[in-house]
Amino acid sequence: MKNGVYLITYANSLGKNLKELELVLETYFKNIICGVHILPFYPSSGDRGFSPLTHLKVDPNFGDWEDIKRLSQKYDLIADIMVNHISAKSVFFKDYLEKGEKSKYADYFITNNKFSRRIFPIRKKTPSLLNFIEKTVNGFRDADKIFHNDGVNKTSLRNIYRPRTGSPFVPFLLKNGSIEYIWCTFTEEQIDLDTYNENVKEILKNYIFNLAKNGIKLIRLDAVGYAVKKRGTNCFMLPETYDFINWLGAIAHKNNVSILPEVHNHYSYQIELDELKEVDYVYDFQMSVLVLNAIYNKNGAVIKRWLKVRPKNIINVLDTHDGIPIVDVEDLLSKQEIIKTSKKILSNGGNEAKRASGDNSENVDTYQINCTYYSALGEDDDAYIVARAIQFFVPGLPQVYYGGFLAGKNDAKKVKKTNIGRDINRHNYTIEEINSEMDRNVVRRLMKLIKFRNNFPIFDGNFSVVQTDNKKFIFRWRKKSLFLETIIDLNKKTVKVNYLDGKTKKLKKIKF
Repeated sequence: MKNGVYLITYANSLGKNLKELELVLETYFKNIICGVHILPFYPSSGDRGFSPLTHLKVDPNFGDWEDIKRLSQKYDLIADIMVNHISAKSVFFKDYLEKGEKSKYADYFITNNKFSRRIFPIRKKTPSLLNFIEKTVNGFRDADKIFHNDGVNKTSLRNIYRPRTGSPFVPFLLKNGSIEYIWCTFTEEQIDLDTYNENVKEILKNYIFNLAKNGIKLIRLDAVGYAVKKRGTNCFMLPETYDFINWLGAIAHKNNVSILPEVHNHYSYQIELDELKEVDYVYDFQMSVLVLNAIYNKNGAVIKRWLKVRPKNIINVLDTHDGIPIVDVEDLLSKQEIIKTSKKILSNGGNEAKRASGDNSENVDTYQINCTYYSALGEDDDAYIVARAIQFFVPGLPQVYYGGFLAGKNDAKKVKKTNIGRDINRHNYTIEEINSEMDRNVVRRLMKLIKFRNNFPIFDGNFSVVQTDNKKFIFRWRKKSLFLETIIDLNKKTVKVNYLDGKTKKLKKIKF
């Protein structure tokens, strides 16, 4: 992967499809970005592509695999695999609803009975007597309402960690008239897969192989922290989950593809993931809130502490297709600071951000605030450039969400129309709108900053933070004869860079 700034976008957010996306990239972002993370471009029944019918096809509304291949020849491409779930409209789940236990896909999913009965989920064959005993016991569980809910022990249900309240088991009506309770971590449109099942693993292997042959260089493992379920645990980032991630990584590496696990939670998980043999990159989701907090308070002390302990193989993000991740800064900020920062984000984002966040507007994740990064900073151009400078000049590969590339504001109209909170940050730009947005001063300043970050070949060198008062950052990079110093003033909201020109060997200065 090239060490430069990457764009995150949907296939139809910068133009209507992949061909228009390519036109936009070549027209407006050529020689500015070095890679693109194209969010799920597969046929899907919901959640903007994250409820995939399959990963083996491109949604014909967006284009085809030839479009993906063509883009991969110009940019390093990143794509998603939803390892945790598949669409309720998929062939697999539709067949299960039709045939029940007789479906060849019946064991692909996690029923309440399977979860309740299996302390050790891997089982090639169930003896007849054990099967009879289990069905009898499960019948009692289903009938009991005192100690069980949906046939699952209430204590076990309370232990489960997921980004929604209530039981993960959703009732589905089968064709034969029976009701089965199926695990859905997020929504009833997203059916969790049983990752212990060897056939499910074979499907995931095929997905990786197919992406590799179509030019994908990095695969993001969406929601992988929830992928392994085990009774008596919280079903999040279990030891078996790390094994599963290593297994996926080994398959990817055989196909010359890197992996990036997506895990939102305490920062310690990112540190542990970074140490796994088969993991190539981890996210720094923490910076998103820490940068806002530093700018709000004009104090960078927490970021300076974080830079000392954060993982090495980092993807730097401030904004993504999800909201601003509050849960990721636990123990980096105090509870009081988290509440204070959250209130400031919502205050800057206006009433539309409040309506779009938390339990409102059909949110998949209640641990994030739905707001564009530019709006979270009160649409302050100088503060926005300061935020991006922090992101770009610390170690890691920076990714910028397409709305962030254009310093996008909250799309209140879209949220009102769809009642989907995250749509506040998912405006679809026409080519005409992009042309207009590129003329804004803040966008021109951002493009200047990105070009510098991508073209100065020092960011795989040695990095240090100069001791100074906490209203300033001084970041230094050295590589052989090259030198770069970034001075970021949180009080004045200024960004200055001093660097040694590689050609003239003279010290130069630049402001952004």
